[in-house]
Amino acid sequence: MEEEKKKILIVGAGVAGRELLGQIRKGLKSVYEIVGFADDDPKKLGKKIGGIKVLGAVNALPWIIRKNKVDEVFIAIPSGEGKTIRKVVDKCRKIRVNFKIIPRLLEIVEGKVKLQQVREVKVEDVLGRAILKSKQTVFKDGFRGKRILVTGAAGSIGSEICRQLVSFRPELVVALDWSENGLYDLELELGEKGAKIKYIVANASDYPKMAKTVSYYKPDVVFHAAAYKHVPLMQIFPEEAVRNNIFATEVVARVVKENKVKKFVLLSTDKAVDPTSVMGATKLIAEKIIRSHNGGATKFCAVRFGNVFGSVGSVVPTFKKQIARGGPLTVTDKRMVRFFMSIPEAVRLVLHASLLAKGGEIFVLDMGDQFKIDELARLMIRLAGFVPDKEIKIKYVGVRPGEKMSEELFSKKDKIAKTSVERIFKVKNGREKGISDHDLEALRAAVAEGKRKRVFGILKSFAPNLKNLESI
Repeated sequence: MEEEKKKILIVGAGVAGRELLGQIRKGLKSVYEIVGFADDDPKKLGKKIGGIKVLGAVNALPWIIRKNKVDEVFIAIPSGEGKTIRKVVDKCRKIRVNFKIIPRLLEIVEGKVKLQQVREVKVEDVLGRAILKSKQTVFKDGFRGKRILVTGAAGSIGSEICRQLVSFRPELVVALDWSENGLYDLELELGEKGAKIKYIVANASDYPKMAKTVSYYKPDVVFHAAAYKHVPLMQIFPEEAVRNNIFATEVVARVVKENKVKKFVLLSTDKAVDPTSVMGATKLIAEKIIRSHNGGATKFCAVRFGNVFGSVGSVVPTFKKQIARGGPLTVTDKRMVRFFMSIPEAVRLVLHASLLAKGGEIFVLDMGDQFKIDELARLMIRLAGFVPDKEIKIKYVGVRPGEKMSEELFSKKDKIAKTSVERIFKVKNGREKGISDHDLEALRAAVAEGKRKRVFGILKSFAPNLKNLESI
């Protein structure tokens, strides 16, 4: 007896939807029956796409699903905003029909859809934004044939920089990190793609090692992604934040300048704006270091952005683990909000900003709207198929050391200017106080002598709103 076909409704009758239809007809015609499309474009309503009718708008999903006895919904709107995806997901959940999605990937937006890319809906799908169609030629022209060094290459952002760079045919990517396990995993992943990468196990604060690496590989561009990022931990260990976020930045910047590298890009954070945390203060000082080094043969710039989905140790993976354990999800405060962006989008904008750099800029990425962490927790519980507060609880634990209720991407004193690239801005004026050799030497001495209070005092001179340290 022939197995009954699964009835599929495709939401989105655009390029991705049409490509998905074609892929199903090629490979899984015997498994799936496409009953129709749903699309909010009134011009498409009632028309046929590849012989399949557009049955109605998203608001009509419950009626369409019931009438056509749909088994599963495929969401094929990779250029859609998160709120649009959320609307589709909510309607599917209420009528208890399975749903999957084609993710926001540039190749999918451009119509290169593969059936294997259809997957479960993730939180970044319903919170993320429509992906911008960046012309690949811009990046290929900017990075083809170049030698590029990435510090912190095993981290969430650094590894994605490496992934994206290799597709633009650079002469060489040098991936540097102190984490041997992280570099090993990256090598396994990118080795399968035949990418030309050298992997270096090193600490970015090690001047002799960095000087030897830069002198030997002669990079054209350095992306400095190595940093400590966990706010509460750095409130306890300020000397480690100073070592990794300040001293390492100064070492890499000095080596880059000595070797006349063409461009240096510091990855910064929204927590560097009027910082209340040790981590934010160290990144603010890192920004000052690269601006003080700017000039001569090397163009220095920084790119500032907020939280990214799925980075190691961030809230999304934490919530996933807590859901898997059956809860509760720990939320600091109902009112706390944060910016969020997908890692691929953040990196694409970082790469684009690097190509704009003339020297001395602090670029700021448009992160969209801030989102309540409490709502994020509830959304993730619902996406996992549970009911918040009933099946999985939420526990409010209070604001952690050094945290703000909300973040800013620039201070009230900053003047922001548009660039030629959508979603990338630049700070026109720098802060008045720079970083002197005397300040750096004082920090080195305090760290070397283990004087935590002295370290804190120097940081506070740059960040007056800095919250007190936590005891070890």
